Amino acid sequence: MITYLAVLKKDINFKKLEALLKSKGIKLAAHYKTIGVVKLESNIPVSESEFQEYFISIEEEKDNLTI
Repeated sequence: MITYLAVLKKDINFKKLEALLKSKGIKLAAHYKTIGVVKLESNIPVSESEFQEYFISIEEEKDNLTI
């Protein structure tokens, strides 16, 4: 399963987003409200163009996080 991090746009309909993700077989693994990020899990690649209405960007999660 591939994990993605996506940056949410302001003032979106979150319930509508959840329904859309579910219909495409994408699992909403976490919602980090304070920073406006969601973690998505999917067996198929998630395209940024599919979700332009909801996300600023979508990136595949990598194990190279540094502070």
